[in-house]
Amino acid sequence: MTDAAIQDRFYPDNRCFGCGGANPDGLHLKSFDRGDALVAEWIAEPRFQGPPGVVNGGLMAVPMDCHGTWAAMLALGAADAGDPVPAVTAGYSVRLLAPTPVDRPVTLRAQVTACEGRKAKVTVTASVDGVTTATFDGAFVRVDGQVATTP
Repeated sequence: MTDAAIQDRFYPDNRCFGCGGANPDGLHLKSFDRGDALVAEWIAEPRFQGPPGVVNGGLMAVPMDCHGTWAAMLALGAADAGDPVPAVTAGYSVRLLAPTPVDRPVTLRAQVTACEGRKAKVTVTASVDGVTTATFDGAFVRVDGQVATTP
């Protein structure tokens, strides 16, 4: 276990909006392997609010999806006894349980619930001051080869 963020260790030039350190407009999510779970802390800026003082529900899905993807990538790589492998989101659902305030630390905890072959399932919880504000259940698929990009 190391104190370096997973994103910085494996893909420092990533431009993903949620977790890419190289995206100047992104969220810059940093995930840390804590043994029993992948953990991140994120603070939503006021520009991400829906109702006054509350994070927009759709924007709550972004850090949860990125964080879940990293958990899946680690699990899929570990299944091959290696580093994280590229994976993409196949689908997810988010339940918004309570308002998530802006300008307050949101703790994200991701746990892999299944990992077999090229697929992984991950659950992510978001909490503020110990209160769960959202849950995320996602399915992820390993990508073999290069992911298509547009110019």
